[in-house]
Amino acid sequence: MIKFGPSGNSESFYNEGHKSTVEAPKWVKERGLDIYEYSFGKGVLMGENTAKLIGAEAQKYGVEITAHAPYFINFANPDDEKGEKNGFNYLLDSMRILGFMGGNRVVFHSGTETKQKREVALENIIKRLTIFKDVKKSEGYENFIICPETMGKFAQIGDLDEIIRISNIDESYYPCIDFGHLNARSLGGLKTYEDYENVIKKLLNGVGREKTENMHVHFSKIMFSGKGEVKHLTFDDDVYGPEFPPLAKVFFDYKLTPYAGGRRKNDERRVFSACLTCLLRPKRFTKYKILCYNIRYEKLECDFQKVQRR
Repeated sequence: MIKFGPSGNSESFYNEGHKSTVEAPKWVKERGLDIYEYSFGKGVLMGENTAKLIGAEAQKYGVEITAHAPYFINFANPDDEKGEKNGFNYLLDSMRILGFMGGNRVVFHSGTETKQKREVALENIIKRLTIFKDVKKSEGYENFIICPETMGKFAQIGDLDEIIRISNIDESYYPCIDFGHLNARSLGGLKTYEDYENVIKKLLNGVGREKTENMHVHFSKIMFSGKGEVKHLTFDDDVYGPEFPPLAKVFFDYKLTPYAGGRRKNDERRVFSACLTCLLRPKRFTKYKILCYNIRYEKLECDFQKVQRR
């Protein structure tokens, strides 16, 4: 069973007259979704009171809240002030505010090469995130999960092998697999069932069943060039991909339950057959748009509320 929901507020959210993220949990729930990812991309600017209001609404409607840390993080930076201290603070601030919202899972970008050799940049990231696991614990965030994300540009640290290495630093580090990013950095390499299956097999071998089953997932269409990602697209795109149906089948066959929220005991996750119903009967759901926790740049509506769940 998988949880689905948007990353941030969609165009339709604002077009319907909504103005505040405090209204987002109800909006998400009304569409049959159950996860909401709040983005701190431009900085952790939310205050404690607003976070608590969002958290109260999320609890009221049974919506799980996760967060994306600021995009400024670069643990590969050779400068200790910028690479370590700033990165630590951005993650800690994200966890602090997310905690007030009732969540405990934060996605982040690990860093970029800059002018270093790639292996040096990766070693800087591993060194700093090895230190951070103790900082995280000492600051009272031992139960928080942080998720290094696969990235779409060649210069960014975040191919699948690198994310596996980073995710193995600590038991609380789970991979965030952005399949749109992986497709972009492989220049359209995710097309078939076998392509997606190879990703899952590598994860199972690299980080184990637990982290693969409960990984964080983003899925969106992305334009790419010879250097990887160019920009995100709507789900109307039929040129760059990737397409979701083959991945859905892999998830189903491997009995995976990825989600974008904090793990809870006795958690009732959405039955994945709901998404397969849409995929296998597209004529029945003409407004259908599938998503794995990421509805950025949407133009279509998700009609999950019409899907029979079982």
